[in-house]
Amino acid sequence: MNSTLARRSFLAASATTLATIGFGTTVPAQARDFRIGFLMPLTGGAGRLGQMMLEGAQVAVEEVNAGGGVAGRRIELLSEDSQALARNGIDGFRKLVDVNGAQVIITGWTTVSLAIAPLATDLKIYLLSGSTASPAVRSVSPYFQSTWMYDDESVKLVLPYARKNLNVAKLGVVTVISDLGTSLSAAIKDEWRRLGGSAIVEETHQAQEANFRPMLLKMLAEKPDAIYITSSLGKQAAQIVRQAGDLGYEGYFLSYGALEDPEVLGLGSKAERCIYTSPAFDSASTDPATKNFVAAFTAKFGRPPNVHQANHYDLIKIIQAVSLPIETAGKTTTGALFRETLMARFPEYSGAAGKYRFNFKDGSVLRATVVKTVKDGAFTKIADLT
Repeated sequence: MNSTLARRSFLAASATTLATIGFGTTVPAQARDFRIGFLMPLTGGAGRLGQMMLEGAQVAVEEVNAGGGVAGRRIELLSEDSQALARNGIDGFRKLVDVNGAQVIITGWTTVSLAIAPLATDLKIYLLSGSTASPAVRSVSPYFQSTWMYDDESVKLVLPYARKNLNVAKLGVVTVISDLGTSLSAAIKDEWRRLGGSAIVEETHQAQEANFRPMLLKMLAEKPDAIYITSSLGKQAAQIVRQAGDLGYEGYFLSYGALEDPEVLGLGSKAERCIYTSPAFDSASTDPATKNFVAAFTAKFGRPPNVHQANHYDLIKIIQAVSLPIETAGKTTTGALFRETLMARFPEYSGAAGKYRFNFKDGSVLRATVVKTVKDGAFTKIADLT
């Protein structure tokens, strides 16, 4: 879409709201749909992963609406493409709030979360994330809650596993130059020292880097047993794995849930040395909530869901559960009321992806965690951690 058409589209959407829209203005009261923002990367390097997350949310929206919505209000999921970029995230946030009147927004990725958190605090718009792993967002806003464990917590699980079960003595770290990469690298170094590991071999790269061979040549000369990948982009992680393999590397790759991306599956057998942590979602579980979600997702898309889809299904269900008592009492869900009700009634939530134990002091969460790898072309659990 060219800039002129984009501007006309934006103005047409604006015309459906108040005559004059100022920052923080909401849609008229007669708009009875329950509007939820979905501010995620839908194109670009993280677009495939964001689209998968949207699929999980869509299944939940259809299910909730078929059951009567939220106290009679039909959920409308409004998506904006952040491309995992701060500027796009701010623009998308403003549209969702100013034009669409969203009071609760599902979002993700560190750069976007850090960019919009101050706006959310000022305007009392509640942010829920199932894909922000960086400890850089810890305590970023009283209006931000993660449902994905921060990586300074998962590092404390995967590195001991690597030491004990994979016999990793020398560790390499490929650090992306970003808030995520910096904070994650620091957590890795702290935990590796605590475990008594040898000195870490570290190389850094830019957020949009594609050629890692010069950096990897320097790292591989030090002969690490495993390389920890800090990038949150599945495509970038896959490039690192592929290029290291092309250079003859036969060790392990360690990371977190960002590795559960179709780009990594595309590596074939090269992905079988990838070891990462993930919430303990099992599509074969007999838990009723999980079975219901898996059946609904498979019926809609013709394939079983992954953990990211389960997480974002749960996010819609959490929003429904928190908003229901507000709406039933004859009130309209605002970000402030949502926050108040979530904290008072839902210190824990059990959903299709398992149990979430929220820490409202810093916006973190604790969840059962597993170690996964790729086997026979599928992401597969190999051990329980908690």
